[in-house]
Amino acid sequence: MNILDENILENQRQLLKSQRLRVYQIGYEVSRKGIQDEEIIPFLLTLRGPTLFTRDTDFYDRQLCHSRYCLVHLSVSRYEVATFIRRFSPHPEFDT
Repeated sequence: MNILDENILENQRQLLKSQRLRVYQIGYEVSRKGIQDEEIIPFLLTLRGPTLFTRDTDFYDRQLCHSRYCLVHLSVSRYEVATFIRRFSPHPEFDT
């Protein structure tokens, strides 16, 4: 399950969906708007095999590593998110 952080732009979400990539965004399809960062990890643990894509540097922390979810910190422009998610998703080492 590919989950976009709430701070990912709407047009990037729509672009991914138009490319037939199944994504769910926090505050739209999953969870609620305004969820705090510290609530996201417990939320991910309730899901089966989630991958969170975010630009939030708070998630760039080795201590957050866990076998039940994947965190992908995108250090790219907010307008390049869809491009990099699309490039990341079929990567052979990401095949979970």
